[in-house]
Amino acid sequence: MPGLEEYALLIDLHSREAEPVGESSLTELKLLERKDLQSWVERYPEMIGPDLMLITTEFDQWELREQRIADRLDVLMLDKEGHLLVAELKRGEAGDTTDLQALKYAAYCANLTVEDVIEMHSRYAHTDASAARSAVIEHAPSLEDSELGLVRVCLLASSFGASVSSVVLWLNEVGLDIACIQIVARRVGEGQAVLNARQVLPPPQAKDYLVRRRRRAEMEEQRETKKKKRQTVALLNDHSAVAPGTELTLITDRFPEEQQRAIEVLLQQEPSCGRAIWTGKSSRKALRWERNAEESSPSLIIWRLLDELGFKPTGVHGPWFWRLPTGRSLWDEAERLEATQDEQADLAAKETATAD
Repeated sequence: MPGLEEYALLIDLHSREAEPVGESSLTELKLLERKDLQSWVERYPEMIGPDLMLITTEFDQWELREQRIADRLDVLMLDKEGHLLVAELKRGEAGDTTDLQALKYAAYCANLTVEDVIEMHSRYAHTDASAARSAVIEHAPSLEDSELGLVRVCLLASSFGASVSSVVLWLNEVGLDIACIQIVARRVGEGQAVLNARQVLPPPQAKDYLVRRRRRAEMEEQRETKKKKRQTVALLNDHSAVAPGTELTLITDRFPEEQQRAIEVLLQQEPSCGRAIWTGKSSRKALRWERNAEESSPSLIIWRLLDELGFKPTGVHGPWFWRLPTGRSLWDEAERLEATQDEQADLAAKETATAD
């Protein structure tokens, strides 16, 4: 027997009378995709999911391999765990290429950094970078010390054909967080309608299982990332390994060849770009860049330098590029300290075992 998808009754609470409310469509109701549906998603992100922050809409300033791409992304959001969510909206049925279109935007977003997201939100919200940064970090605190998580995808439409549905289910099986949300419009009176949004793929029960499995894997990855970060600023500070006021220099030969050439040209013109002072403060203010005397993280200084030179930096780990007077980088020094800690822990474990 075919299953019941959805059935609605309009109930008069006084008379207890009920009458069926038939489905309509945004097209029949003369509602528009961008002017109406998109504006509702902007105003009520919970149509797509809980705890989402709107980053930007209708973004079309993509640059790939120094080429400008004019593709327009409908809606970009951020969840509390630091994952971007690409939302593709269709007021009618999701066509055969809707999934591919959304995946293309997800691929673009996979190259974004936290700084890119902050800049995008600053432009959208018409606010300065500082306010945008505070809003983003407050919503997803993990982004203060780590990179963005895997991009999520959401397709919002009135219906989904078999070709789109099969692709979405398969992508979930291989680990991509992608969902289909169906929007159903119903006229409930003269000049009024109800819009219902519900997730149809993957089924909520299956999605919960997949999400838990992915979250476990991501938690392991985040623990490793935090461990690496602790090997740098926090680890160095914990052991007082670098004295405040220590001067560091840029290690240019650790950059790819093209970046190295551009950086060396810049250093000839502005030598201060390649020098920084260790402050001994938090990871976000560990260095004072001599170029502008601003206190920042080792990674953010490198990111700004590469961005200014026209490169699109991703996944920058700044401590790898800053040399101490000892000749070691911040990263190398942290590695040395951790190796010493591991040796001491192993020795203590052997002594305990011998005593037992």
